[in-house]
Amino acid sequence: MSEPRRKWLYQVLEQNHKGAYGNVINIGLMVLIFLNVFSIVAASEQSIHDKYTVFFRWMDLFTLVVFTVEYFMRVWVSIERETHEERHPFMTRLRYMFTPMAMVDLLAILPSYLLFLGHDFLILRALRLIRIFKLTRYSRSMELLTTVFKQEAETILSAIFVLMILIVISAAGIHIVEGKIQPEEFGSIPRALWWATVTLTTVGYGDVVPVTGIGRALGIVIVITGIGMAALPAGILASGFTSEVTRRREHFKTALMVWVEDGTFSKHENSEFIELRLNLGISRTDAAIMLREARAINKRNKVKKNNTSVNVCPNCGFDLNEHAAEAAKENAFSKDRE
Repeated sequence: MSEPRRKWLYQVLEQNHKGAYGNVINIGLMVLIFLNVFSIVAASEQSIHDKYTVFFRWMDLFTLVVFTVEYFMRVWVSIERETHEERHPFMTRLRYMFTPMAMVDLLAILPSYLLFLGHDFLILRALRLIRIFKLTRYSRSMELLTTVFKQEAETILSAIFVLMILIVISAAGIHIVEGKIQPEEFGSIPRALWWATVTLTTVGYGDVVPVTGIGRALGIVIVITGIGMAALPAGILASGFTSEVTRRREHFKTALMVWVEDGTFSKHENSEFIELRLNLGISRTDAAIMLREARAINKRNKVKKNNTSVNVCPNCGFDLNEHAAEAAKENAFSKDRE
């Protein structure tokens, strides 16, 4: 494959490049993933599977061929991820094969190969549902969620580690208090771990409950602690989402200021504007508002540059001289009334 075609295919597969053929390929892959996942779910019902066995088998064979070709094509074009100076074909492709999404692609096809070789295990049929994670390439919200998880991974892992410590402490406490009274449920710390886990996560199935006063008091403390611990990861993710959205909006604003600096908005810049908006997940309304603000700030900055008597705020483009004049008028009016 020639280098221009390889680069184009890389843009289509890895960067969702827009265009007639690019849209057909990406939409076709998404539809195929949906159909394949639907067929796997439907085939889990034995009566449906027996009735449409041939259809399910051909569907799995067809998707297996397509996803296998897709996987090897992604490995082949992954060399485009690096510049000409940084490229080392074998190592670049090897590094790509160990990236999370490449592992998802590989795991999406391996179970089908094992099934066709005669290893018909239920877990292999279920593992084919990993293909649904391939949709994260085509969903902006899933891409945003993945980015937030990567950025907040250490914080989330710290919260999970603290939760595990509290579960062990809670299991040990309830074992000491209720172990002799309910040996089947709390006779050991491992046995008490189930109760401690469902209580701290505020699920509370009610299948195992303390019966003594001290045990119930301990249960109350654990439940209250669990409410805070359950809210902690949610708070971390919410904060991460806010930070990431703010960062993307600032990046978009900076790009807009560069584009409108010359006072025009060329066709090429308009295409880049739309592509950046889609990549960053900015809505059309927000993008239009930020574009108007960028143009207004650019216009005011030009007025400031051409007329030194105009004092414009560099951050918001507000005419400070005009504000000072209005303030002076108000002060004069107040003195006249006095």
